[in-house]
Formats: sequence, C-alpha cells, structure tokens
Amino acid sequence: MQAISKAADPQPHNKGSIRRRRLVMLVLTCFLSWAGVTLWNQVDKINDRKEKVSSLERKLAEAQQVQDKAKREIARLDDPEYIEQIIRKELQYVKPGETLFYSPQSAKN
Repeated sequence: MQAISKAADPQPHNKGSIRRRRLVMLVLTCFLSWAGVTLWNQVDKINDRKEKVSSLERKLAEAQQVQDKAKREIARLDDPEYIEQIIRKELQYVKPGETLFYSPQSAKN
C-alpha cells in the first residue's frame, strides 16, 4: 500500500526541490520582466521611427512639388513669348510706339 501512496503523491517533500523550483521561477520571472521591458522600449522606438518616416515623406512630397514647379518654369523660360510677358509684367517694359496706362488703386485703410 505504501508504494501506491508514494506514486500517487506527485509533489516531493524535500526542501531542495522546492528551493530549485523557487529559483527557477525567480529566474523565469526576471527574464520575462526583462523581455517585457525590452519589447515595450522597442515598440516606442518603432513608433518614433514611423513618425519620423511619415514626416520625411511629407517633406519629400513637398520638395518634389517644388522641383516639378521649377522644371515647368525652366521649360517655359525657353519660350520667347513667356519671357516677353514676364518682362512686360514685372519690369513694365513696352514696345516702341505703345503707351502704358496705370489704373489708380483705391487706398486701403
């Protein structure tokens, strides 16, 4: 009967095995805590990087728009009519025989 009762009792009663289990549980708990903190820090870093990437993508899109606008302007500068239009508008040049009229502007208070 005693052999059957010993086999049915799965937990050992000696102090050494209890200490080992506690030590293993302590080590496991420490490892899982370290892994959790490391994972949390990595998630924060990933979120920060995503924000930086989206910011840089917006800046890139803006820079590409400016570049496209500059390319269009450069292409238009090859047209003599466009150059004449700019000279007339910005520098108030006129062709010989033309008269330039200014319209009075109302004073803004």
